Amino acid sequence: MHDKFAYFFKSFSHNSRNKILRLLAENQEMTVDALGKKMQINPSTISRHLNTLKMQGVVQMRVDAPSHYYSINETTIQNKFNEFMEYLNFKEEKYEIKK
Repeated sequence: MHDKFAYFFKSFSHNSRNKILRLLAENQEMTVDALGKKMQINPSTISRHLNTLKMQGVVQMRVDAPSHYYSINETTIQNKFNEFMEYLNFKEEKYEIKK
């Protein structure tokens, strides 16, 4: 069970992935090309980071051919943080993402 948390939290451990998340939070959803232009990073590098985030459920993808749009999956993030707090036997109320 703890490995699941390790991989989830590791997905936040790279500066570029955190910048991607910040841009997605500011723009609701973006394509790989739009993220690459904003960050001045090669689209293949952006895709690799997005894949890492997607595998952990941190981002989700919507296809509107031919483009793929990425957005933050707030529900999954909130649920995983709550699960982690339960794993730690933390007795406070569940955390909620405030907008």
